[in-house]
Amino acid sequence: MMVVDDDPDIRSIVKTVFEGDNYTVRTCPSGEDALEQVKVFNPELIVLDVMMPGMDGYQVCSELKKDFETAHIPVILLTAKQDIIDLERGVEHSIDDYIAKPFSQRELLARAKMVLSRTRYQLGCNPLTGLPGNLEIEHRLKEVIHSGKPYSLFYADIDRFKSFNDYYGYARGDSVIRLLTHCLVQATRVLGKPKDFVGHIGGDDFMMLCYHQDAEKLANRVIELFGEGVRDYFDEADLKRDYYEIKDRTGCLRRHPATLTLTVVLVSSEKRRFATTAEIADVVTELKKFGKGKPGNIVVHERRGTTEGGAADRKGDCKE
Repeated sequence: MMVVDDDPDIRSIVKTVFEGDNYTVRTCPSGEDALEQVKVFNPELIVLDVMMPGMDGYQVCSELKKDFETAHIPVILLTAKQDIIDLERGVEHSIDDYIAKPFSQRELLARAKMVLSRTRYQLGCNPLTGLPGNLEIEHRLKEVIHSGKPYSLFYADIDRFKSFNDYYGYARGDSVIRLLTHCLVQATRVLGKPKDFVGHIGGDDFMMLCYHQDAEKLANRVIELFGEGVRDYFDEADLKRDYYEIKDRTGCLRRHPATLTLTVVLVSSEKRRFATTAEIADVVTELKKFGKGKPGNIVVHERRGTTEGGAADRKGDCKE
């Protein structure tokens, strides 16, 4: 956090509030000082006073938003004024939120957390699916690890998606990605809990955090929904013959079934307590490799048990 105010008492109060919630805080007595330090300190959030000698808060914010290195940093404006003119100026200068003096410490902390959460979400959203991306996924995983509360992690990706993408083109591939997004969200709405989280790692890789015991039921529902919808993205001729053919890197013609299946990995905190997100990633990667060696839809558990759907030929036939 960075606190910018010419009043040393305000700087001290705000610094104490944030440090009490385990944030690292840098204070600056002027807008000019803040602009000099911001790229070195790289704060997650700036709390900025409006009325200061030299550059005022609006001018500082304007300079921050002009620079691509600092434009993403959210700003909360501290102001003693509450008339509509100030609010309009805040919108004009892309202020993320404002709080009027005198303020309660609880309100300041709550507004800061709200702005940080919204900014992380906006920065991390995948442009194709609109789902939170890796920044928010990392944050959620760290949060649940440190909370000590039980959870299940659900990882899913599409089998043979690269071949489908190469054969049918990126536009249709993107449509299949959006289909899987819909299946994940729909299944979560029906079978999940309000706190459950769906994120898009990238490409055809997705992750879900479940705070209940029905993760496997949810996984099977996603597989069911995806299987029902994905046939619409294949050409009728390919569906009739039940396969399509595409050359591999060596020029060999490979036959792939006219369907797409899912590999789903389930990891539970009941099976193992993880200390870092890297540990979770290692386990997911290992189980994913195991699942990819099996035909058809599959749910792989950490205990190495599996639940299989319909079989499909993943090797294909090579024709000269």
